[in-house]
Amino acid sequence: MLTLRRRGISRGAAVGIVVVIIIVIVAAAIALSRTSHPSTPTSQSTSSTTSSLTTSTTSSTSTSSLVSVQGPPNLSQLVVMENEPPNSVDPASGFFAGEDEVMTNVYQTLLMFNYTSISEFAPILATNWSINPTYTQYTFSLRQNAYFANGQPFNASVVWFNFYRTILMNQVGASYFTNLLYNGTQAALTGYAVPAGVEAALQSVGYQFSANTTQAQIQAANYLASILSNFNPSNTTIQKLMSFANQAVVVVNQYTVEFNLINPYRFFLQTLAVPGAGQVDPSFVDAHGGVVPNQENTYLNTHTMGTGPYTVKSYIQGEVMTLTENPNYWAAKLPASQSNIMLTPPHIPVIIIEYTSSATQLIQAIESNSVSLLEGPPIPVPSPLYLPSLASYPGVKVVSLPNAPKFLFLMAALDTAKYPYNITGFRLALAHAINYTDILTTVAMGYGVQYVGPISPGLPYYNPQNLPPYNYDPAYSISLLSQLGFRLNLPNGTVINPNGKSVQLSITYTSDDPAEVKIAQELQVMFSQVGLSFQLNPVTTQTEEELISQPGTAQSYPGMLLWYWYPSWLDPVYQDLVVQVNSNYGGISGDVSWFDNSTINNLTNNLPFLTNPQLVNQTVAEVYKMVYQQAPDIWLYAIVPYWVERSYVAGVIYNPGILGYYYPLIYYNTTT
Repeated sequence: MLTLRRRGISRGAAVGIVVVIIIVIVAAAIALSRTSHPSTPTSQSTSSTTSSLTTSTTSSTSTSSLVSVQGPPNLSQLVVMENEPPNSVDPASGFFAGEDEVMTNVYQTLLMFNYTSISEFAPILATNWSINPTYTQYTFSLRQNAYFANGQPFNASVVWFNFYRTILMNQVGASYFTNLLYNGTQAALTGYAVPAGVEAALQSVGYQFSANTTQAQIQAANYLASILSNFNPSNTTIQKLMSFANQAVVVVNQYTVEFNLINPYRFFLQTLAVPGAGQVDPSFVDAHGGVVPNQENTYLNTHTMGTGPYTVKSYIQGEVMTLTENPNYWAAKLPASQSNIMLTPPHIPVIIIEYTSSATQLIQAIESNSVSLLEGPPIPVPSPLYLPSLASYPGVKVVSLPNAPKFLFLMAALDTAKYPYNITGFRLALAHAINYTDILTTVAMGYGVQYVGPISPGLPYYNPQNLPPYNYDPAYSISLLSQLGFRLNLPNGTVINPNGKSVQLSITYTSDDPAEVKIAQELQVMFSQVGLSFQLNPVTTQTEEELISQPGTAQSYPGMLLWYWYPSWLDPVYQDLVVQVNSNYGGISGDVSWFDNSTINNLTNNLPFLTNPQLVNQTVAEVYKMVYQQAPDIWLYAIVPYWVERSYVAGVIYNPGILGYYYPLIYYNTTT
């Protein structure tokens, strides 16, 4: 079974716009009221930076005649089976899909995407916000009645603590805020990430610094670590420090906080909705290791203290995690006038997430009713190859959303740093040698659509010039290869360019993903039809990540790699387009093909920080056309969002801005 990792900014180094990411059951009986449907979503504070999300649902369902099979085994708990066990559920360190899901349910952010919308935000720990005209300052009014599961209050000093902690730890969570709240280039040069303006803020309260820039950065990091590890927001010196105006995060007053960005950024609200912006109780952090520059907090990797609807009760590493309803959930006490659907208290008090890498175990578990839900978007399991049989199984439902944005897609990345993939005509020949319809039919099984990358279909700025997907044209492919002088051995025995160039080619893919295995085999046959011989190179996910952590010129770097991608947060320009085509992000950081085009680099270096929508659209269109003409990647298909559930499960929502299931909204429908 495939274990997919996050494909936005990943483990790796990206020197440029974003620089160097250092990597990283006892429950009360459920009341009848818990099975009622959540209230209708209400519109809250909104942002107009993205378009609306459509979630038209097509579901396939078959119901067993055996009532005992239909119902949930235990009304007080939901058992889910997934394939990506967390390594860390600390907002400063967690990053991958299975980790994001847990953090979303335990740690709250200032705002969330509102239900299924990708253009509206629901206020969570904030009540409202304002943005200055240049998109460099975001000011938030905070709730005055929110608190952590242990009763500790939430306020502006907590926000200051959390963002500075995440930056200072310099783990993967800090990557969300690079060149927004801290200078990534300076962090790369000194080895320490420090919030913008903190050195001046520390000087304002009496701290002394070396004249050497690197040494001063290190001193600032250590001073700040000491302050955070012994955090006392009642101390007048600390209050003066937090209220210093010219720094990344400013405590304006007890319930107002201000973010000052290094660069203008229209998608900062989307960034603040990610789990990496989740709020942890400072006293809990300080009681369990404090804050150390450039280090994870190993205790918080598996222990939580948030304001959210659930808490982590226990975790057996790699096997099972148990979430229990937060008995002290502040939002449960809110009057309706101050609440919204994203603050709904849990309907099911216990969530048990079991982890397995076996497709057989996943299928047996959902069919036997021992689990009620399988892992869903952004990386659903099992593979689409198994969905037709599951959809016909009594009591099992496959839910798909064909009209929703296709957040996850599968492509073949070509190593443009090495021969022959450094030849544009060769890459285009490969793109036109593929029968995309066959792959959609035999592998995607109706859960995929052809698309034109690099932006995810359905998101803003997708394919602005409506470029057609690459078409299947083997004759054109043969013509291109022939003109380039390659020796081609066609299946009918014809040899084109007998004295031409012979090349050794291979397709690298993860061996535990049935879809990748089948696609690799089909591509091998398709390429043979145009005279090219490809060897199959199956690898583990770990090996795959090691291979693409090398320079593209490395001998073992995959020439062709089957590769899944989805953005780290809903900024399609930055997280889809820029990181996949700008060579500053070469390799595992995003530009897996090591595509290096000086014109595109220049156009995209500052593209994320442009604030004129017309100019952004114009630039995206220009980059799109050049990438399309040069084919550094072959876009195979985008995956229709889907998940597999028992027929009594209700309340599951899909929003590409909310990674994983949002469990408070899920309930059991026992009346059907």
